[in-house]
Amino acid sequence: MPNYPSRVVRFSVFEVDLRAGELRRNGVKVKLQNQPFQILAMLLERPGEIVMREELHSRLWSADTFVDFNNGLNSAIRRLRDALGDTAEHPTFVETLGRRGYRFIAAVESSPAKGLKIVAAPERRKSTSWHRWAAIASLCAMVIAVIAWALWRNPLPRGEVIEQKLTANSAENSVTTMAVSPDGKYLAYADNRGIYMKMIHGGETHPVLLPPDFSGRVDDWFPDGTRLLVTRAEKPGKASLWSISVFGGSPRPLADDASGGSLSPDGSHIAFRRGSLTYDGRWGREEWVMRSDGTDSMKVATARPDDSQVGAPTWSPDGKRIAYVRSLWAYSARSSSVEVNEWQKENTETIFSDSRLSPALHWLPDGRLIYAFGSPQNQQDSSLWVVSLQKAAKISSPPKRITGGHGWISQVTATADGKKVLFLRGNWLPSVYIGTLSMNGTQLLASRRLTMDDNENMPWSWTPDSTAVLFSSDRNGTREIFKQAIDQTIAEILVASTDQVSQPIVSPDGSDIVYISTPRSASHETPSSIFAVPIGGGTPHLLLKDVGIWNLQCARSPSTICLYSVEKGEISETFRFDVKSGKMAAPPQIESAFNWSLSPDGSERAIVLYGPSQNKIQLRSTSTGKTRDLVVKGWSGLIGINWFPDGNRLLVSWHNFEQVSALLSVTLDGKATVLLKSSNPEIWHAVPSPNGRMLAIAEAGGPKNVWQVENF
Repeated sequence: MPNYPSRVVRFSVFEVDLRAGELRRNGVKVKLQNQPFQILAMLLERPGEIVMREELHSRLWSADTFVDFNNGLNSAIRRLRDALGDTAEHPTFVETLGRRGYRFIAAVESSPAKGLKIVAAPERRKSTSWHRWAAIASLCAMVIAVIAWALWRNPLPRGEVIEQKLTANSAENSVTTMAVSPDGKYLAYADNRGIYMKMIHGGETHPVLLPPDFSGRVDDWFPDGTRLLVTRAEKPGKASLWSISVFGGSPRPLADDASGGSLSPDGSHIAFRRGSLTYDGRWGREEWVMRSDGTDSMKVATARPDDSQVGAPTWSPDGKRIAYVRSLWAYSARSSSVEVNEWQKENTETIFSDSRLSPALHWLPDGRLIYAFGSPQNQQDSSLWVVSLQKAAKISSPPKRITGGHGWISQVTATADGKKVLFLRGNWLPSVYIGTLSMNGTQLLASRRLTMDDNENMPWSWTPDSTAVLFSSDRNGTREIFKQAIDQTIAEILVASTDQVSQPIVSPDGSDIVYISTPRSASHETPSSIFAVPIGGGTPHLLLKDVGIWNLQCARSPSTICLYSVEKGEISETFRFDVKSGKMAAPPQIESAFNWSLSPDGSERAIVLYGPSQNKIQLRSTSTGKTRDLVVKGWSGLIGINWFPDGNRLLVSWHNFEQVSALLSVTLDGKATVLLKSSNPEIWHAVPSPNGRMLAIAEAGGPKNVWQVENF
């Protein structure tokens, strides 16, 4: 800021101390950021004159600063008008002269900061003034008493909760993350195109300029209202925390291997996640705290041997504790809990547990905790709840439901006063698509949707004649198994059950469909079952039971090999079993595997090794256990995997957070060809038909948008 002479400028009810950099309204300090204040100071230096946009540019941003000047200046002018209670349409103070500049149009009085000249008010008769104020005070007391009595006799009814949709992004460009400014006036959100600022009342939206190679997710807003805390998605499983100005400029790095940051109420510290991020970037293994400038980081919640994961943290009102959701997944079950951590004392308590918890969590200034529950009837429905916590991190009142509806709630935040809560809600459902391959299998010629309903539809295999897809779906309220011919619009139900049934595959000889069945109320200790049912229909028969079954596959005839895997903490055990008798052959093969697929001849498994910089597929013999690595250069973050019927290629899916995904054809020497690439919907995995001409592709998509709720 320039070295102003020590003077004060007055206009209307406002007073500006140019040396101190303060704006006051009726003697009360008004919060105004540095750049809007500098604009006000320049306008007050020449009241009634035009200050050109170029002059503002040279004063506010140096020539070597990376910034979108137009957006930055427009944003600063909006904040100045907000502070003054002014509007562009009917200006009282700041007038816009289109494409030229701005002019201060109100009357201005200037005087030195010290020795201000005070103009005395006309003298009044003391007795008359005293009697007048006494009469007014007496009347006010009577009015207050009458109002209080009336409210006591007839209390006002509590208003209904007000819910408002703030964004309307399409399924092709869903909102990924968001944060609300401390004063509740602005929404910052990220989608597939970038980061944006939206005025909540008025709807005016403009982009936050970022370097071309910078892709960010909005985590939080710094208390000063001028900077955003963002997670930069660098590559699968790897992220970093940055500070960016809402006015533009170069982003500032804060921490590597960090995501999901949250500012303490006073802005002095940041809590965040670290370690083995999930592909969608919403879960990590550890919770950390550092100073808001990126220094003095310390681990406050370590990774656990059970391989559980933690969501983004939120701060208590006093800044002494953080809360987060911890979840433990198995294929058939999930357990989640809310933990509160006194980060300076290494003391952690579990507040409550419920398998329906999402990672969305926010601590309000009044001590209440907001969290999100999924619906037991429909996995894609969810609701917001609030519960009061004591200072000892104990629940002090029954939970209260705020709002609910269709769509999974993945993030929640609130204004600094806690009166308005914003949340990210949307559907992200997998559907089955049919793709046609070129003769050499290196090109996807066409793709169309097979399942036309908005439910969780997941393809697993084909019928032996390559005419129909076997998939699981929750369209009837529980996960069941269906068959749908590729030239039909209606699916045929194959297995209906009160349990959750999934992963239908065809036995080696093609006579049976083999699948996994798990009780709906399963815990991590509840056994799952493997059943077989004749492919033409009939009564299912039990093959075996085991705890934690998560993968099931069979080879093709003449091989008779079938395998299944169980999860035990951070390791996976894979067993061979007889598809007719259910008998197992011991011992199992053991590895830390993320995903695997059995080759058509049953000789080896292709195992995806997941990690921040992992681009390897491990090929492991089913008989000897001998392994060799297959490196897929340039594709770190492999997810799903299946063999082509010829056994010479692999069908592999790849993800980079929620930004982009791809389907690859990978030869056994590591050469990858892109079959399909998409930013929305996400490509989860694909299953080739037995004749090798088609693919059944699982693609997940749907709109996600920001909502606001108040008066709760």
